Formats: sequence, C-alpha cells, structure tokens
Amino acid sequence: MEIFENQHQCSCQKEQDKQLLFQPSEAFMLGNLFQDLYQSYKGFSNYCFQPLNARQQMLLNVQINEFVAHEINLYLDNHPHDKRMIQLYHEYAKRAKQAQKNFEKQFGPLNVSNSNITKPFQWIEEPWPWQHQI
Repeated sequence: MEIFENQHQCSCQKEQDKQLLFQPSEAFMLGNLFQDLYQSYKGFSNYCFQPLNARQQMLLNVQINEFVAHEINLYLDNHPHDKRMIQLYHEYAKRAKQAQKNFEKQFGPLNVSNSNITKPFQWIEEPWPWQHQI
C-alpha cells in the first residue's frame, strides 16, 4: 500500500509541476488562474479593467491578489502536497494582506472588522460603488 501511495504522489507531483498560470491581472479578468482550465464562454471577450484613479487602482490590486490567493487555495484543497503552489499561496496571501493594509491606510476600511472602533461606520462617508468616482 505504501509503495502505491509513493508512486501516486510522484505522478501527481509531475502533473502539478506542469501547471501553467496566467499573470495575476489576466487571471482576475478571466476568472481563472490556470491556463489549462480556462475556456472562453461562447467566444465572448472579457472586460479589461481600467482604473480611473489611485483609489480604484489600489482596490483592484487588493482584489487581484486576493483572487489569486483564493484560486491557489482551492487548488491546494485537491493537491495539498504541491510545494510550489503552497509557496505561491503564501506569497499572494501576504501580497493581498499588504495591499489591503495600504488601501485602508489611505482610503479607510474595506470591511467592518477593520473599521476604527471610535468611528465604526466610516465607510458610509465614502462614495458608494454605483456613484460616479473621479
């Protein structure tokens, strides 16, 4: 039984080493990090995000890094021994946390748990997503 498990791990490792990944911004736009799993929907092209200001650029950076970390986390659910992807997960989780910290330092909290206790509803003073932001 142990010999079979070792052989299985070796063959899985070879498959895992071959994972081709999109660049983070492209993966976010396509909704898929893995090139071999992506299929466009009936030939439709995806929307290319164009931030109009520093706030939107920083928020997009948070979203991209969180998306990549989440995609890798889902992959690791099925391939928990893939050392390369574990390392990438930690890298992008760290990037996402830093991007969120930078955003919140300049523009305020992104969620309730990061809100300042003395003024918990600070985000109500910011523009809502449907309001035009320039």
